[in-house]
Amino acid sequence: MAERFPNRYRLDADSSATLTLPDGRTLSYAQYGLLTGPAVFYLHGLPGSRLEGALFDAPAITPRARIISVDRPGYGLSSPQPDRTILDHANDIDHLARHLDLESYAVLGISGGGPYALACAAALPADRLKAVLMICGLGPPDLSKKGMDWWHWIGFTIGFRYFPGACRWWFSRETLGRLDLTDQERYDRFQQDWAKARLKAHPKDVAALDEADLVRWLVRNHREAYHQGFDGFVLDGNLSSRDFGFRIEDIRHDLPVHLWYGKYDTSVPPGHGEEIAARLGPNARLKIEDETHGSLTWNCRVRALDELLEAM
Repeated sequence: MAERFPNRYRLDADSSATLTLPDGRTLSYAQYGLLTGPAVFYLHGLPGSRLEGALFDAPAITPRARIISVDRPGYGLSSPQPDRTILDHANDIDHLARHLDLESYAVLGISGGGPYALACAAALPADRLKAVLMICGLGPPDLSKKGMDWWHWIGFTIGFRYFPGACRWWFSRETLGRLDLTDQERYDRFQQDWAKARLKAHPKDVAALDEADLVRWLVRNHREAYHQGFDGFVLDGNLSSRDFGFRIEDIRHDLPVHLWYGKYDTSVPPGHGEEIAARLGPNARLKIEDETHGSLTWNCRVRALDELLEAM
C-alpha cells in the first residue's frame, strides 16, 4: 500500500531501530520529526506501534521535535515480556534514553499510552524528564467511568481482566485485526464498514475518517501492532485494568504534566483528565477541547506538542 499510494502520513518503517536491553529483550523504536530538536518519547495507544510517531513528522505536520516512538513489549518488533508491569516500561524508556545519550527529554502518551506516561512521570530521573503530555490518556481503573461507552466499559472492567481469550478472538476478527487479509483488502473492508457507521458518527469523527490517507495509516499501524499476534495487546489491556503499582499523588510536584481531553470522548471520557489533575495537584495543566477521542489527536496534537515543548 505504501508503494501504490503516496500518503500524508508516513507508512514506512525506514527510521526503525532496535536496542538489546540488559535482560536480553529487544526494544524496538523509530525516530521521526526534527532529529536535531528536543527529544520526546512517544508512547503509543492500545493497540498501537512505533509507527504512530509518523503523526508528528512531515508531510503530516511541520516537524518541531525529535519524536522517539517505542513499541511496548509484544508489539511491533519488541520482545514479549509476559510478567511485566506498567512501571517496567518506564525502565525500558530509561535504558533507551541512556543508549541515545539524552541529557533531557519529555514523554507523550496517547490513549492507552496514558498509564505508561504516568509511570514515566513517577519513575524516570528528575534531572532528565522535564515534562509529560497525555492526550486522551487512560487513567487508573479506580477512576470514574462515567461517560464511557459500553464497549470500553466492558473491556476495562471485566473483558481484559477475566476473558483475555475472548478479547484475543474478538479483536482478531475485527477488520483491522484480520491479518489474513492484505492491507488493501482491510482498507476496502474498513471503508465499507465506515460507510455504514458514519451515519451515526460524531461530525468530528466523520471529518477525520473521511480522509483516505488517515485510514491507510490506521491499517498500516494495526498491522505493525499485531506483528507478533495479539498477546502483547491483550496483556496491555489487562495491565491497564489493574492497579498501576504507583500512586498519581506521589508524582513529583515540580514536573509539568499536561492533560488534553475531549469533551465528546466516550472511550476515555474527560472525567479521567479531571480526576488525574486533581490527584496531581498544582503541576497539572488540564485542557478539555470540543473533540472526540480520535479527533482530539488529529486536530490538537500540534498545539499540545508545542505546549509540551514550551514546558521543557
